[in-house]
Amino acid sequence: MSAAELDELPPENNKNDNQQSGSLLPALLAIVLAPAITVAAMYFLIKANKPDSTQLASVTQGGMPLNMESTGEERFYELGSLITNLGGPIKSRYINLELRLEGVAGDFEKLLEMNEHKIRDRSLAIMGQYTYEDAQQDGFQDRVRIDLQKEYSLVLKKYRDGESDLIRNIYFTQFVVQ
Repeated sequence: MSAAELDELPPENNKNDNQQSGSLLPALLAIVLAPAITVAAMYFLIKANKPDSTQLASVTQGGMPLNMESTGEERFYELGSLITNLGGPIKSRYINLELRLEGVAGDFEKLLEMNEHKIRDRSLAIMGQYTYEDAQQDGFQDRVRIDLQKEYSLVLKKYRDGESDLIRNIYFTQFVVQ
């Protein structure tokens, strides 16, 4: 084939090449742009529906906000029937406590009622670590009070305002070691 014959290619072949490269461009754009548009849309939808972090800390399980402001008025919550075996080799010894917890937060009772299962669990875990010999020492009741106060502070730390604990005092209404 001569050079002159090569220059005289049929116009149909040139048209097919242009059509093939032209039809490839929209497909490439769709492959690249579709995921980018999807990611951008999801980002804005998630951002628009995400609750404020300030709202998360003060919302109860029912969706109602808690009043954590100090009222100055003492509020109480009764926590009874905390019974567990004492630690040590003799498992027939037990400790039985009933508590009255004091605080000044506006929804103190509601807050403790919501978290009573956590407070009971931590109370029983602490009480089960003591031995009968520990219970015979002077100041045992104060030791129990301090240990419980520390644990309650950890359990309720997400509801605290600043450094003050929600539970100000723990009063024993029953304290039996047998």
